[in-house]
Amino acid sequence: MSRCLLLAAAAALVCTSCSGSGENAAQSLVSAAASSPAKPFDAPPDAATVGETAASQLKMSVALHVKGGDSRKTKLDLQLNHDSAGGTIESDGLAMQLLRVGDKIWVKYNKGMADAARLSAKDFAAVDGKWVPMDSPMAGIFREALTRALDLDFFVGSVADDLDRPGYSEGEPVDLASAPAVRYRNGSRTIYLQRIGSSYELVRYESPKQGTLDFSGDGPHPFKAPAAEEIYSGPGS
Repeated sequence: MSRCLLLAAAAALVCTSCSGSGENAAQSLVSAAASSPAKPFDAPPDAATVGETAASQLKMSVALHVKGGDSRKTKLDLQLNHDSAGGTIESDGLAMQLLRVGDKIWVKYNKGMADAARLSAKDFAAVDGKWVPMDSPMAGIFREALTRALDLDFFVGSVADDLDRPGYSEGEPVDLASAPAVRYRNGSRTIYLQRIGSSYELVRYESPKQGTLDFSGDGPHPFKAPAAEEIYSGPGS
């Protein structure tokens, strides 16, 4: 079960990046429109205000798409909405497909998870490709970390706290994925803003510990609950 524990720890990536209180989530920096009242819309925020501005705007996010990871063991690709969420978390080659609608969360069982859980071939055949409720004994090992990983408010609130810190360098014009961006450094952390419409949005976060994560926020992309026949309801459910 050690790999299952490792994957649960990967899910907890969104819960451990910040220092301070126990409710710290990973880096997820979307919808950080950063226009200062003293600047025109086409001017990026200055070093003294970029952290506060990014944090303030982040808290107004209605949805968040986060993708990336540390490139060694942990990868994330999650779409977070207030009423639903979904995507994948992968660690050490073991991937989990996740879905949340309201307070209900499911994980889709696959061969890697079955091997990690040491399921017999017979038991795996019963759950192969099925959505397993997160409140079932079969998924209990992942429950706490994944519940937080798929909670937009938790994600946004704790990252906003991490952003709102003094010490940013002045913005530097750079090229990011073939598009102009502004880079700000703060110790070992680096954030990137791009102009989207009439404001600047925070689209990338880099850290030696957490790796690189890219963010976008083009509005909610709601998820629906799986059909009844796609949900596992056998022993252990």
